[in-house]
Amino acid sequence: MERAYHTPRATLGYNRILVTGAAGAIGKLVRKCLKGRVPHLRLTDIAPIDTPDEGEEFWPCDLTDAVGIERAMKEVDAVIHLGASLNVDNWQQTLNVNIGGTYNVFDAARRLGTKRVIYASSHHAVGMYPVTQRIGVEDPLRPDSLYGLSKCFGENLARYYWDKFAVETVCLRIGSARPKPMERREYVTWLSEPDFERLLLASLTASAVGCSVIYGVSKNGDVWWDNSDASHIGFEPVDMAEAPDGGIPETPDYPLQGGKRAAHGLVSNSAHLGNKVDEHNKLSF
Repeated sequence: MERAYHTPRATLGYNRILVTGAAGAIGKLVRKCLKGRVPHLRLTDIAPIDTPDEGEEFWPCDLTDAVGIERAMKEVDAVIHLGASLNVDNWQQTLNVNIGGTYNVFDAARRLGTKRVIYASSHHAVGMYPVTQRIGVEDPLRPDSLYGLSKCFGENLARYYWDKFAVETVCLRIGSARPKPMERREYVTWLSEPDFERLLLASLTASAVGCSVIYGVSKNGDVWWDNSDASHIGFEPVDMAEAPDGGIPETPDYPLQGGKRAAHGLVSNSAHLGNKVDEHNKLSF
């Protein structure tokens, strides 16, 4: 069940925030959330963006362009870094965009004195854990794809820039941010749009975050992730994924938390997965 998040459109104490990957689905949620709360919202992407609203400014920029990223981050108080390639196993794209581009953002934040980075990580950073195992943010990273691997890099980069340069970051291990769950596993991983708004505002307004890793997930009944650290930034999800009248959709019941990405290319001799491996190897991503 999704409950609207009604909060006053009070400013957040930031004059200008940069959003990378602003043309994507989550970028649109960020724009909706911050409208009227931030005087200046700077949007960057390589994809076109619909007509910017009042208070928005569009700066076309490629994450791989270090000079362009630093230029876009001038006079910015915080950056919400969403931009990434969503490919499964294209190493060059992963290296250039997700790894190199994320480095460009963090290093520009260091040089320019940006107050805070909100980094869109992903549950695919831990997608190789079995669905039967409950994990927390202190458990070892187990990426399910090159995409997930790049998110591990981003989280470790955030830790490095906090420990060495005092750049504050909230890493959001986003589950499935959609209007409603679309498959069986998403009744565990779902993050409602109002809960995403709650998470984003908590990440921006918490007085001190250091380098925090928070699961971006709603208050669902079956939980794979211990999100107790979320209270540190004041995030309390409200919504819960509930089965529709017709029951939960008959979709693949993946054995690993990463779902399709974890199943993609999985070798058949992974003994800890039992007999489900061959079945899921036949699924196309």
